[in-house]
This record gives sequence, C-alpha cells and structure tokens, in this order.
Amino acid sequence: NIFAMVRLRPGQFRTVADRRFGDAEALRDTRRNDRANGAMYLGGFVIECLLKAKLMELFPWLQHAGSAEGRPAAEQRLVSLCHHSHNLDEILARLPEVEATLSEVEQRTSNRLVQWLKSVCAGWTVHARYSPYNANSEEARVFLDKIKELRKWLL
Repeated sequence: NIFAMVRLRPGQFRTVADRRFGDAEALRDTRRNDRANGAMYLGGFVIECLLKAKLMELFPWLQHAGSAEGRPAAEQRLVSLCHHSHNLDEILARLPEVEATLSEVEQRTSNRLVQWLKSVCAGWTVHARYSPYNANSEEARVFLDKIKELRKWLL
C-alpha cells in the first residue's frame, strides 16, 4: 500500500529520492508549463529525502526511534525533523558536514553547490503543492539541473 505510513532507513530514503527524481524529470521532460510545479515540488522532495538519510546516518539511533515522548527536548526535535518535519533549513543546520563537503567540491568545480543547496532549503516547502502560482518549464529545468548536481554529492 503506497499510502501506508512507514519509517524509512537511510537506504530507503535514497531509493525514494531516486524514484521521485525520475518522476520530476519525466514531468520536466514534457516541457509543459502546467507540469512545472509538480517537477519542482518533487525536486525539492528529493533533497528532503537525501538530507533525512544523512541525518539518520549522523544520528543512527533515529532509525530505531519510536515515539519522541519521554526523550530529551533535543532528541525530540531530531525525531520530529526526521519523521515529521519538512523544514529543510532546520535539517541542513543539523548537518554542518554536508556544507563542508560541498564547499570542498566547489574548490574543484565551477558549481555553486552550497549556495544552491541553501537556496533550495530556504525556498522549497511542502506548501508548493497548494501554490496557485504556475512556474514555467524553464524554471523547472533550471531548478532540476541544480537538484541533479546536488544529488550527486548528497547520495
């Protein structure tokens, strides 16, 4: 049942990220403006999944965490970020090594990976699924090009 609520492990988050990236590319490849929002929404969701995989690897106990009830406040927040939240800025703030790695990669490439990741994390929200604004296919292409590059370094 695709609608069942399950707690994923890091590898499963990465599998989901790969599948949703494929979905986003399929929507983008239609070059239809009326599919751009969906492509961009899924692209941001890819980053969410990859960051959550990283969070679980940094805090392995999250893979086995049941309820956050009774845990210290800091641990409760981590459980919430991993299993309930979509706040990419806050998740990224718990992963300083991701920014450090991307900064090192920037030294060897012409990409602005840290800026791109921070931009996605600051701008993307699950509320995009309700947006009355319609992005266009060019916006979706540019956005997904950045997601594709980021994805290589977040896997």
